[in-house]
Amino acid sequence: MAGNDRPDSENLARFRDDGVVRLCDVVAGNDITKLRSDFWHEVDQKFSIREDDPDTWFSNPHNPAGNGSRRLSGMNPVMADLRENNKLLAAEAAIQVEVDRLFGAGRWKPLHKWYSLLTFPGEQTRWSLPHTSWHNDEPIVVGDNEPWSIFVFVFLDRVERSTGPTVAITGSHRRGEAIASEKGVRSEREVRAFDHVNSGLFADPGNLRLLPVGQLLPELTSTNEWFRDLVADTADVRRVERYMGEGTAHGGIDSRVVDLTAEAGDVIIFDPRCLHTYSANVSDRPRQILRIDFRRTT
Repeated sequence: MAGNDRPDSENLARFRDDGVVRLCDVVAGNDITKLRSDFWHEVDQKFSIREDDPDTWFSNPHNPAGNGSRRLSGMNPVMADLRENNKLLAAEAAIQVEVDRLFGAGRWKPLHKWYSLLTFPGEQTRWSLPHTSWHNDEPIVVGDNEPWSIFVFVFLDRVERSTGPTVAITGSHRRGEAIASEKGVRSEREVRAFDHVNSGLFADPGNLRLLPVGQLLPELTSTNEWFRDLVADTADVRRVERYMGEGTAHGGIDSRVVDLTAEAGDVIIFDPRCLHTYSANVSDRPRQILRIDFRRTT
């Protein structure tokens, strides 16, 4: 992934090509340290879970549970209280500066609802590239090469592969653009379902042709062996090498699986039209990531 040691034009080109770009040191060290402290204070207050005490991670009824990702449920009140008490303002302001620098001033505005992507170590002890739950979160519109929203992941701590990062397929949104041009449908209902991010962008939403959410992966797996094998539950000792190293190319679009890893204070800007999924945290510490979404204004 690109970083913000590159010129903004290169970062923007990388985002448009890959659908993901990492910007380093966006939130200042003292601000990220304070935010991390405030975050864990709220988690402790609401769940009696402390970052430095593994015995508390799984000891109450709101315990992280399920499918190996071990995400803590019920985090909306934590994030709401942090926002209401202005604990997220410094991070949000720093992110807005970088978003404006990358895309142009005023083109993207925060939705102001923050999410916690805090996950804990699960039952797996060895990291593996997942084959399940690959999905995209936004339709792909014919003739519109930008998403309606962007996800901005904010790293409170270093996240490496063992910590269970999101994994994504670079260029999958552009493959979807080609499929939408051929097989796109008109669905005002699909457009209206996303009116919190697309209202005002289109004069006639009912006339848009798009590839609805959920159709990208089936289209790709039906025509492409690389994608078909990626979601197959088969033993493959070369799986990481094949998908994260070699990748695949078709129609001038390079695709490979990348893990969304970064250091504390970094952010990753992500196109929600890209295919992505979660991976298991096999480390000995929580994965500490927050997310704020931006909507396009023009």
